[in-house]
Amino acid sequence: MKSIKKSVAGHMEKLCQEIGPRATGSAGNKLAVDYAAEKFRLLGFDVQLQEFPCMNWQNDGAELIVDGQTVEVEAAEYAMPCDVSGEMICVQTIQELQTADLANKICVMYGDLCKEPIMPKSMVFWNPEEHQAIIRELEQKQPLAVITVSFLEEVAVPIIQDGDFTVPCGTVKGKFLPSLINKKNAALRLFNERRAAVAANVIATYGQGKKLAYSAHIDTKPTTPGALDNGTGVATLLTLAEQLVETKLNHQLEFVLFNGEDYYSMPGEMTFMAQSLNQPEEYEFAINVDGAGMQNSSISYSLYECSEQLTARLDTFSKAYPTVEKVEPWPMGDHMLFAGAGIPAAAITSTQIYLLMEAVMHTPKDNLSIVDFQRLEETVQYLVELTKCLN
Repeated sequence: MKSIKKSVAGHMEKLCQEIGPRATGSAGNKLAVDYAAEKFRLLGFDVQLQEFPCMNWQNDGAELIVDGQTVEVEAAEYAMPCDVSGEMICVQTIQELQTADLANKICVMYGDLCKEPIMPKSMVFWNPEEHQAIIRELEQKQPLAVITVSFLEEVAVPIIQDGDFTVPCGTVKGKFLPSLINKKNAALRLFNERRAAVAANVIATYGQGKKLAYSAHIDTKPTTPGALDNGTGVATLLTLAEQLVETKLNHQLEFVLFNGEDYYSMPGEMTFMAQSLNQPEEYEFAINVDGAGMQNSSISYSLYECSEQLTARLDTFSKAYPTVEKVEPWPMGDHMLFAGAGIPAAAITSTQIYLLMEAVMHTPKDNLSIVDFQRLEETVQYLVELTKCLN
């Protein structure tokens, strides 16, 4: 058997360099799904492709002209196409939005309205009323288009990412706000297309008994090779599977590669919940890997729905690993599907991952150059022994 580090590196090169971006519903996404499914089959796993409908969003750029001057703009992910021009109305609070006349206007949102990404309409896990109110106002007033201004100066953070949103939407970097405020007219062209598609989760099982589940999401945002988010998770699980097929266990292994964690409505997760999590008593424990292997960072774990006895046992076990540390629970990620069903779960990531959230994740910068393959080897070794501890 090839070394753990060599195996992880091979999977990462395939996913992040040869295939590249793996947005749900895209050709790259299908290549990644087929690659992972075949690797599991070659190891002797039973493999199911759990299909669901989705959107293959195509983006060929955007143009914004404000009072005759070109302003850099990007299409919001999953946005509708448009070719519109009209008066600009700038709003920065929900009160201003509620009183604005937006008919046949282009709405520019900034300030309090753009302090954070707004949850998609169909997001069921967390969707604040504040977010819902903004979307309701926009869809009721139906402006020609919406332009959101990022809360970061140098990054066009997409405030609205929703394939169900009925108004064309672009986004600009925070530094371009002065180019929009107090201006009169704008013309916005979004060269996008929403195409119906089908994608699939990969579910691979091996052995008999109560399930030990291992999960990671195989999809990415449309423009990123997704090394830490989440090529390292997929590569870790594929390598872990290679190690565990030679280990005698009293449990059934279930590897789940979710398809849709970075998609606006999380369709893969919703499909898995409906079809595969209806009998949580079948599960002993679940482990989700997302964002592992960041350079200059240790391995972190956090626990969910664990009894005091199990928590003490896992904490004692983990103390034997000098590059592993416990962190506070974070309620984001696919581990919450299992925890929400009452299944004891752990999330594995990099302790310093939050440092990359805004400026690196979901961008072309999330590539192999920021991955620590030695740390990924240690993550696989830790998970092999953790499996034995749970057995």
